[in-house]
Amino acid sequence: MAKINVFHFLQDLAEKPDLLAELRTLPKTETLARANQAGYAFSENDFDDAIWGIEIYLAKKLGETFDFSFSLWETMWGKHYLDYLVDNVVGAITHQDIEAFLHVST
Repeated sequence: MAKINVFHFLQDLAEKPDLLAELRTLPKTETLARANQAGYAFSENDFDDAIWGIEIYLAKKLGETFDFSFSLWETMWGKHYLDYLVDNVVGAITHQDIEAFLHVST
């Protein structure tokens, strides 16, 4: 399943700050191409679906509405988007959250 590869890629970046620093300012297409070159097979659509889906999942888990007031988005300000994904999205979910999200989204 390609969506699980999105999470594995972001978790890998959390363990490799030098690689995260290298990728954080690249355009999305280049970052995703680098992910695929590293063996994480997923498309841009898979990436988008996984990220939006897990954010919606987290909002429900936190008892919040997934809109402009979603508290997790406040943590994005002043960061590169990739840092936000690694630190605040992937950092906020457990392996069980990922499994539950993937089970619901299939």
